[in-house]
Amino acid sequence: MSVIVYDAKRQLMAADTRAYSGSSHPIGNKMKIHRLWDGSLLGMSSAQPGAPEAFKAWIDRGEKLDDYAPSDIDIEALLVKPNGEVFLYSDGYYRAGPLVGDVFTVGSGKKYALGAWHALQDAVQAVEVAIACDTMCGGPVAALPLHEPRTSDQPQEQLPLDLSGFSTGATLSSTPVAQ
Repeated sequence: MSVIVYDAKRQLMAADTRAYSGSSHPIGNKMKIHRLWDGSLLGMSSAQPGAPEAFKAWIDRGEKLDDYAPSDIDIEALLVKPNGEVFLYSDGYYRAGPLVGDVFTVGSGKKYALGAWHALQDAVQAVEVAIACDTMCGGPVAALPLHEPRTSDQPQEQLPLDLSGFSTGATLSSTPVAQ
């Protein structure tokens, strides 16, 4: 499955990148955290292959309650709006929130990540601890800030160059965390 952490104090979302085929068989890596068109961050975890992609497409279409994909979607997701409001989706299309807190975690490694965040106060390190403790988490750690830093010579519409092979602009750790 996954681990996704949102650190509300530092406004940073981090996640593992291991992909599974609906069982314990890894099938490579994929991005689980995304920046949406409005600047929101979306982090998703599911044991059902394709569910995160269908859920993100539903979010992109405007979260219309009459526009469901599968009615029994297996998803845990965090949606963080540009103003910092945090919402939780748990096995369905209804969201809870806005929630108030310093840290939010979803996925199979969420308990490890929550404990690690309270000890270390760092979202990326919390994901690394979850990867070390939960066999369903793995791969490089991806991280996205809520607000992208801009330089004075970088046009507003230009996204940062991403050489990782993923198209979200997330920063990846340079080496996978030891299993």
